[in-house]
Amino acid sequence: MSNIKDLQDSIIEILSQKKDTPFLKEELVTFLLSKFDNYIKDEIENTIHEMINQYLLHESRNGRIDLLSRSGLFIGKINIKEKGYGFIQTDDMEEYYVAKEDTNHAMNQDKVLFRKLKSYVLEGKNEAIVVKIIERNMKQIVGRIYEYLDYKMFKPKDKSITIKIEVTDFGLSVNDDIVVVKIDKYVHDDYAIGHVEKIIGNKNDVGIDIKTIAMEYGFEQEFPKSVIDNIELVNNDYLKNINDELKRRKYVNRKIITIDGSDAKDLDDAVAIEKLTNGNYLLGVYIADVSYFVKEGSPLDKEAYLRGTSVYLTDRVIPMLPHKLSNDLCSLNENSPKLVIACEMEIDHEGKVLSSNIFEGWIKTVHRMTYDKVNDILLGNHDDKYQDIENELFIMNELSMILNQMRHRRGSLNFEIPEAKIIVDEKGKPIDIKLRTRGDGEKLIEEFMLIANETIASFINQMDLPMIYRIHDVPNSDKLKQFQRILKNTNYQLKLHGKNNINNAKSLQQLLDQVTTEDQGLSIMLLRMMAKAKYSHENIGHYGLASKCYTHFTSPIRRYPDLIVHRLIRSYLFLGQVSVDDQIKMMKIVMDAADQSSKKERDAISCEYEVNDMKMAEYMETHVGEVFEGTISSVTKFGIFVMLPNTIEGLVRIGDLKDDYYQYYDQLMALVGVQTNHIYRLGDKVKVKVTYADRYKQEIDFTIANQKINIAKYGKNSVKGKNHHEKRHRQNRRKK
Repeated sequence: MSNIKDLQDSIIEILSQKKDTPFLKEELVTFLLSKFDNYIKDEIENTIHEMINQYLLHESRNGRIDLLSRSGLFIGKINIKEKGYGFIQTDDMEEYYVAKEDTNHAMNQDKVLFRKLKSYVLEGKNEAIVVKIIERNMKQIVGRIYEYLDYKMFKPKDKSITIKIEVTDFGLSVNDDIVVVKIDKYVHDDYAIGHVEKIIGNKNDVGIDIKTIAMEYGFEQEFPKSVIDNIELVNNDYLKNINDELKRRKYVNRKIITIDGSDAKDLDDAVAIEKLTNGNYLLGVYIADVSYFVKEGSPLDKEAYLRGTSVYLTDRVIPMLPHKLSNDLCSLNENSPKLVIACEMEIDHEGKVLSSNIFEGWIKTVHRMTYDKVNDILLGNHDDKYQDIENELFIMNELSMILNQMRHRRGSLNFEIPEAKIIVDEKGKPIDIKLRTRGDGEKLIEEFMLIANETIASFINQMDLPMIYRIHDVPNSDKLKQFQRILKNTNYQLKLHGKNNINNAKSLQQLLDQVTTEDQGLSIMLLRMMAKAKYSHENIGHYGLASKCYTHFTSPIRRYPDLIVHRLIRSYLFLGQVSVDDQIKMMKIVMDAADQSSKKERDAISCEYEVNDMKMAEYMETHVGEVFEGTISSVTKFGIFVMLPNTIEGLVRIGDLKDDYYQYYDQLMALVGVQTNHIYRLGDKVKVKVTYADRYKQEIDFTIANQKINIAKYGKNSVKGKNHHEKRHRQNRRKK
């Protein structure tokens, strides 16, 4: 039997070189038979048929065969918005807008075959039409049960779902229950059959709003019984063997501390430091050995793989691992013996890691420190309780600044994007929204985790064995040029050095260093133009960190890739030789984990932002009619977005700018008054009045406060109401 993969490659090469009319299927078969005498006709026909089914090739209605892309067809995943329109994203991160009438009944995250629509650009995005749904993503749908006459009905929460869903079994659900309906079968593109698999709660339950959003993204607080049973076995095994395990491992007798937020309970990293006689620093980063407890293939492992990450939603955490592990067995609680994987590094005054030692150990932390307490001490406020580590804290801060300067020299990008902290009462109602602050305590832990992650990645990369990397690709050069044009309307400049030149990172870094608080909209815009960081088995480096080799090692309690890295370290460094068969198996595990973890990370980020948007809108519902000062964070053809100091963002629609008729200049990203020449642009300070807020739609509207109304200039050319451009831009205000 001939090699089918070679035949497929040959077909692709032949078709890519053919410049004139594509082959008819019979012509292609005949041509291949004449060119390759080691294939038979049936084999070639079956291969072509299979390549068509796999969407490697396209067969036109008249029977001609060509490559998918040369036929004007492409594959991507579609993100459907509430109003029914969507955006298709391809593997190379290109994005295409799809109008509601062109989605062809596609649902959120479906894999679709699409055709680009020529010569149309929507705010820098190409437009496309869905040709066919290749694979349905949605296996379950969250919605509400309601009664109509004597019948129970199901209404999806996601208003973008337009297909008919027939529920054959409502279980014990009653009127106004929020439920999960599992799809049993897609009968047609516009019709599915399912049953109620889970009752989330009643629509009036406290916290049901957040719980519903979390379930939409597949994040559930409760763990299945198999996982709970597994926890009991793990705990019993730990109690039985812990003394022997402690004797086997190295005890790290140093002044080790944890530094976390005051409300953190899953403490998975600890640090220690000392100044060596040669003037260098010995930094120890000690990470909870979660891989000791969570065995490959166990119910715990399978559930952690599915979840991918812990999710932090306003007043709660949906953990990747059950609390018995995340808050107890694995958490590096104060003065308690804990198993760790240690990474100790000798670092010089340039921030270079001269040597490292990675080993299994156990520790007892001497203090459970908070960021606030560390910041207080570093500001010079002495505390007798922590006098035994006070000197070490100042040495840590000293090294932290050295590491930060090292990263800055090599071109690391520092996006100081403001983040909100939403304060809620016991019923989940937002009562305040504050700006998160970052002191030296937060920064030093960040620097220590970055250098540990980089050290681990570089160490294993040199072994040329399977590894899961955290990668970040270079930015799209066209987007950088677009950003450069926008800057011409500001006091900033960006010098580009050719396509994807490494010096561009230096230029971007210099720009970010100059951006003032008032102009943070520029930093946010630039961040959105960056490629998305993700996990991969291939190392291409991390552009944002200017790192040639990077991974995630420091948070195995809350991130699945870190757990995989711990297992790889154990296999490569602690257990000895790794066979070729082991490497093949590990590579498959790494590739699967990278794809799944990248997906769940995106889901978690979207879920967190959706909850924040909802709570911010709910908070502003009580402030309608009030006036605030804010900064213009974005300008579009339909209006301006204004961000308040606490990061709440609202839209002033162009139709509500009543002092003039405004035109949008995309090259400047500005609205200019036709008769007054008044300009609204990024970074401008404005006073706004809250006119509308809706937690369910996650929308906030402003108008410019105290604006003078010129009726003669306002009217026939104004833009009223909401459209899909506005809705899309609202939902894409989120960071990447």
